[in-house]
Amino acid sequence: MNIWEARWLVIDTETTGIDTTTAAIVELAAVPFDRGRPGARMGRLINPGIPIPEQASAVHGITDAMVARESRIEDVAERFLDHVDEAEVLVGYNFLCYDEPILSRSLGVAWDEATAGKPVIDPLVIVRLDAVGRYWRGPGRHRLTSVCARLGIRCPGQAHRASADCLMTGALLWHLRTHPGCQHLPVDAHEADAWLHRQAAAQEENYQRWRASQPPQSGGGA
Repeated sequence: MNIWEARWLVIDTETTGIDTTTAAIVELAAVPFDRGRPGARMGRLINPGIPIPEQASAVHGITDAMVARESRIEDVAERFLDHVDEAEVLVGYNFLCYDEPILSRSLGVAWDEATAGKPVIDPLVIVRLDAVGRYWRGPGRHRLTSVCARLGIRCPGQAHRASADCLMTGALLWHLRTHPGCQHLPVDAHEADAWLHRQAAAQEENYQRWRASQPPQSGGGA
């Protein structure tokens, strides 16, 4: 299955925090893509069942009042997973390390069954390749909005809201297909999935090695 000819489903979540073991979903969106062209968006706010911390609201703008009357994730899971079933390839920015673990924990066996054997492409792993953007400089250089701005991809709505992030992610991946630094990315979607998982593991190993090389932080004190 050629990755560039396959039917993608680009997925994004907004949540209550950055810890994938505890974060709850407050917004879920999915946008199908066919050869770089987005289809109808699916997106809705979700009641997480717990208060949304101010730090999280400051990022995505979603508050407790906005989700108070919304459905819980289990009430929208069946319809969302129908879209997952129809896709040939799943796509998400920082999906491997963030969205996928949260969706798996939130939806359980139903998520595992719907995604079994389905290739996953995470454009963040591509962006962090040596030949693409690993050596870009500046704070937040690998954030989705920063990457898209650097590559001339416009934000079609409010950044850090799930539907807009899906549209940017799909446009970014389609753009990267012609990037000279992506010449080693396999064309076959399953091979690309395996290759990107290996790259992600190497990137995490390099990051942990870098962290270990840094001097210990001072604890301060009187």
